[in-house]
Amino acid sequence: MRLVAAASASQAIPTSLAATARSTPAPTVAATSTRFLEGTLWAAIARRHGLDPYLLYAVALQETRHRAGPHTSAPWPYALRGPKGAQFPGSRQAAERALRQLMTRHRRQAIDVGLMQINLYWHGDKVADPVQLLDACTNLEIAAEILAEAIRSAPGDRELGVGRYHHWKDPAIARAYGRRVLRMVRAMMAPE
Repeated sequence: MRLVAAASASQAIPTSLAATARSTPAPTVAATSTRFLEGTLWAAIARRHGLDPYLLYAVALQETRHRAGPHTSAPWPYALRGPKGAQFPGSRQAAERALRQLMTRHRRQAIDVGLMQINLYWHGDKVADPVQLLDACTNLEIAAEILAEAIRSAPGDRELGVGRYHHWKDPAIARAYGRRVLRMVRAMMAPE
C-alpha cells in the first residue's frame, strides 16, 4: 500500500471538526513528503503534549486504519470496537447510534471509541458523554494525553512506552504494538 497525503482535511477527518482542522490539510495515510503534517491539527495537538505528530498519526493508523481509496488508508474518526469486533459507521449519526447500542449491551467494558480508539473502561471518565469521543478533536486531545503518559512511563524505552498506549500490563504485547507503530513512523519519514 502506497503512503499518500490527502488534498484536504475533509478526506481524513469529517468537516465537523473545529475550523483549525478544516483549514489545514490532513493526510489519508501518510505522505509523499515528510512534512505532510505541518500546520495540521495533528501537529498542534501532538506538540501541545510533547509528542511527534507523526507518532500520533501512526497510532491512529494502527488503531483505525480504514480503506480511503484504491491504494490508500486513513484513520477513521467513527470507528468503534466492541466485544464482537470493529465497526466503521459511515457517519457520526450512525456511529452515535452504534455506540449507544454497544453501551446498552456491554456498558463501558471492552468498548473503544473513535479515531484513536479511546477505551471507555479506562478513559471514559475524561468526557461527560462517551459520544463526545466521536469528535476527532476531543479524541485526539485525550489520546495524546494517554500516549504522552505511556511514553513517560518507560523512560529510554520508546517501543515499550508507545506500546503501552495499547496494552499497559503485558510488555510483550506492548512491545509488538510499539514496533508496528514505530515502523509506520519510519515509513512516513522515509524519502520517496
